[in-house]
Amino acid sequence: MIPFYVATLAPIISIIQSCPQLYKTYITKSVNDLSLYSIILMLLSALLWLLHGYFISDNSSMIAGGMNVIINTILLILYFLYRKK
Repeated sequence: MIPFYVATLAPIISIIQSCPQLYKTYITKSVNDLSLYSIILMLLSALLWLLHGYFISDNSSMIAGGMNVIINTILLILYFLYRKK
């Protein structure tokens, strides 16, 4: 029973962890404190989790990876929209 809870809680926390940064970036319209390389690495990591979940047919990994890909893609778009040139 415990593995079920871990497998359910881990993707939820994984999705939630990026939301505060996305929210703050959207509200403040500032990306001065963000690292482009960090965003790209988070996006790559999420994409790899999505693919891993697909290859092993694990829905929770696919959902977490997919949601994180969406969140980090939006963060990457906001980075380029709000950066100072």
